[in-house]
Amino acid sequence: MMAAIGLLVANAPVTPAETPVTAMAVSSDGSTLAVGRSGSVELVQPDRSGSGARLAVSLPKVNALAFHPDGKHLWIAGGVPGESGAVLELLLPEGTESRRFPVPSDAVQSLALSPDGRSLAHAAGSEVRRIELADSRRAVSLTGHSGRVLGLAFSPDPTWLVSIGADRAVKVWSTSSNTLARSFGHHTEAPNAIAFRPGAAVPTCATGGDDRTVRVWQPGIGRMVRIIRQHPGSILTLAYSADGQTLFTAGSEGIVRAFDADSDTLIRSWNASKDWIYTIAVHPGGQWIATGDWSGGVEFWRNDGSMMHQAGER
Repeated sequence: MMAAIGLLVANAPVTPAETPVTAMAVSSDGSTLAVGRSGSVELVQPDRSGSGARLAVSLPKVNALAFHPDGKHLWIAGGVPGESGAVLELLLPEGTESRRFPVPSDAVQSLALSPDGRSLAHAAGSEVRRIELADSRRAVSLTGHSGRVLGLAFSPDPTWLVSIGADRAVKVWSTSSNTLARSFGHHTEAPNAIAFRPGAAVPTCATGGDDRTVRVWQPGIGRMVRIIRQHPGSILTLAYSADGQTLFTAGSEGIVRAFDADSDTLIRSWNASKDWIYTIAVHPGGQWIATGDWSGGVEFWRNDGSMMHQAGER
């Protein structure tokens, strides 16, 4: 049964809000940027007009977002920590709720959709659950973290699901057997962000965290490839460019850094915010990089670090 979520503002400018930006996701064609805040999700058209829509969602806080590859479905995760949470599927552009997976015990902190759109993973507390969307009754619980799970990502194949947690662990799960393949404990403080590199010959992902390092892994092989130690502050978000050649990082300093993905070479950096940057989204065609911060600002940047515009700017 479909439930109306409630379209607050349709086809109107989306203006920067004081509510922190907690999550972002970009559609596969780059036409829509979803921006998560407390109790709402904004659908921004990433052009200078800043037109879009704001959807009210039945979650006090939105923690994670993921677009289905078809661009017609948006997955949203959140809730109230220690109380309850849920994962919602919205049909776009109407903004109606088509599916809901409730979690009665805790907020859903992390969310990942497999690149083929067939499998969904989400985490609340220390538990990861993986669901085959063709038959949502086929939900599998993946346990092994001793602390809150802070991030999830499927490999492009998608052979592997990788989770990161407050227990400082990076865990690699086999999607064929739903079993733990291996666990890494190299981070000395909690990792906050994870992303897989597009186009890599061997599945490769990067994690970044409070220990001020970015660590690059080949989870299927079971090795750490390199460590990037060029961050004075915590790393809260990272993302690869669509061609896999550049790794973007940001966090508590408000600085975006662009690294060559084949080394730890810093290509460029720029001051993107006076506040903490919680999330980065990258256009699939390389046209822009979007940042969302604690003050509520959403900015669009060119690859050279120059600002294009803010969401809602005319």
